[in-house]
Amino acid sequence: MNRTKNVGFTLVETIIVVAIIGVLAAMAAPSFSEQMNQQRVEGAAEALVAALQNAKAEAIKSNVSMGIFFTPTTPLNTDLSTWCYGMATAACDCTTAGSCASGSVVSSSDFKNITVNFDWASRTFNPLRGTGISGTVTFSAGNNKTLGVSTTSLGRIRVCKANTSTIGSYTDSGACS
Repeated sequence: MNRTKNVGFTLVETIIVVAIIGVLAAMAAPSFSEQMNQQRVEGAAEALVAALQNAKAEAIKSNVSMGIFFTPTTPLNTDLSTWCYGMATAACDCTTAGSCASGSVVSSSDFKNITVNFDWASRTFNPLRGTGISGTVTFSAGNNKTLGVSTTSLGRIRVCKANTSTIGSYTDSGACS
């Protein structure tokens, strides 16, 4: 008698494996969502740092004041879920095409679910040594996922982290003032 050996998985075994994978995926989803929010906050802060450094360099290079202008301009010190900014030599409205320098506009649609809070509606750098005005812009995704971008009157630009922020990176960046 020739017996053939059945090779493979039974339907019951396959269903159990799929169920286990489903449970593990459901447990990982909230953690993944939090990680995505943290990455968006970090991206928004780093994008502003790059824009500010570009505006400062352009001011020095072209010997004309250059700034980053936020829209809306008011209310200050309020969390805004819809926002944008762009670079220009004078005030610009980043919601109007061609108002800001080409390619310099960044908007809240680029960073889903990120709010911004700023203590100034613009940040302008002087052509002489790139000096400016002190201030902080804060990006947040809730759950204490917060980073700030701070500028000093000497033109120093840095990412800062609030003491209550749960973002693990930027441990040596110093607290936001």
